[in-house]
Amino acid sequence: MLYYLAKIAQATGLAVILVGFIGHFPALMNMRMFWTGTAVFFFGWIIQRFALKSK
Repeated sequence: MLYYLAKIAQATGLAVILVGFIGHFPALMNMRMFWTGTAVFFFGWIIQRFALKSK
């Protein structure tokens, strides 16, 4: 179950960045949206890296 939570968080972070990029395409994307997506992605990555560590 924790594995799926990590993958959903990573996918959500990437989706937030993608939506921000497409929504403001000719100009640069909103930095708040970028950092929010990055934080959500890294939250999922940290869960996968440290909480699901195999021994």
